[in-house]
Amino acid sequence: MRHGNHILGAFALASSLVGCGVAAEDTAATAAASDDVTVRADGYFTLTRDTRRCASPACGGYFVDPVNASSARCADGTTAARCYVGAVDLSALPLAGSERSVLASARGEIVIRGRIGVASGNAYGQLVATEAWRSVAGAAPTSSVSRVSTTGTTCTFVPCEALNLLRANGSATALPVVGVDLSRLASLDEATRDEVLGAATRDGGSLVAGPRKTIPGNPSTTLVPYVHATGAFVRMAQPARTGLCGDALRDGFAWATERLLYTSETDAPFTWFTVDGARTVPSDAALLAHLGIAAGTPVAHTTLDAFFTGPLTAGDPGLAEQHRVARFRQLKRALEGNLTGVTVLRVGTVQIRVFIVGVTRCGTVAGLETLAVET
Repeated sequence: MRHGNHILGAFALASSLVGCGVAAEDTAATAAASDDVTVRADGYFTLTRDTRRCASPACGGYFVDPVNASSARCADGTTAARCYVGAVDLSALPLAGSERSVLASARGEIVIRGRIGVASGNAYGQLVATEAWRSVAGAAPTSSVSRVSTTGTTCTFVPCEALNLLRANGSATALPVVGVDLSRLASLDEATRDEVLGAATRDGGSLVAGPRKTIPGNPSTTLVPYVHATGAFVRMAQPARTGLCGDALRDGFAWATERLLYTSETDAPFTWFTVDGARTVPSDAALLAHLGIAAGTPVAHTTLDAFFTGPLTAGDPGLAEQHRVARFRQLKRALEGNLTGVTVLRVGTVQIRVFIVGVTRCGTVAGLETLAVET
């Protein structure tokens, strides 16, 4: 059902107008770099390692700059455009060793969400991190940084303002947008682009820099808002996405399919299933029996590539469609990286139950189910 397609509907008009330079910056929604804001509690900060040579913690800590703000409250209670902390507490983040190395030598490309506070035995305080983000395009911008995440809205109209733009260290009021335009970040590889675009359609969201712009919609009296990204970030301390099994595999596919719908003549979610006791993909008859489907129900087989031909084919060149395709590319990578011997079964007619099934790293059988309606 290709109408608004859940949170990722068609947006061809916006894409074409962006390329023509018709877009206008929404100045009311995009404050200047010199926002007269002081971050006094939880906030977003860029991180730069102090390379001065003196005894720790007086040197060797981190300089912390507030994002979208003129100052922050430092550990000693004063306010300044830049604070110094003797340490960064990363205990809440399950960082990989390589990520810790990046943080240890940060040069402004890292954004930490957290709180500056006092620390026992450290007169210079610390930044207690709850999130860490790495810029994918050099030094992290310190202005016009916002979080983009899904509204959770199922749209039945075009364009679909199904994403929220929430300014970092700014107002708690979110502004609607239809998507994120990454055309100014042409050097990004496909997987990184998919990470940024895909995260924006999830509850956790994506961190991007750039103004909120609008272009004429259809009818031309309407304005279509989107984010014209000048910078983007990927979240650090993410769990592995491939080579999983057990609960980690189930959770990995929950991430891959969060708010993602398979579109036919209806929009259907994906659900996780396991085939208890099986070590290889069962015969059609055995699988139907396990799933409680009547014997003799028609079964057709297809490949993973064939299944994804439709979802990975953009229905239009618009921004929202780019988000949708990015999500399906991520799902395909997750299936290829976690299941072997994958086959796709289409069970029934008209209302067709679709099962993507394979063998996990643990030697069990599992997969995803969705629904296709074809009259």
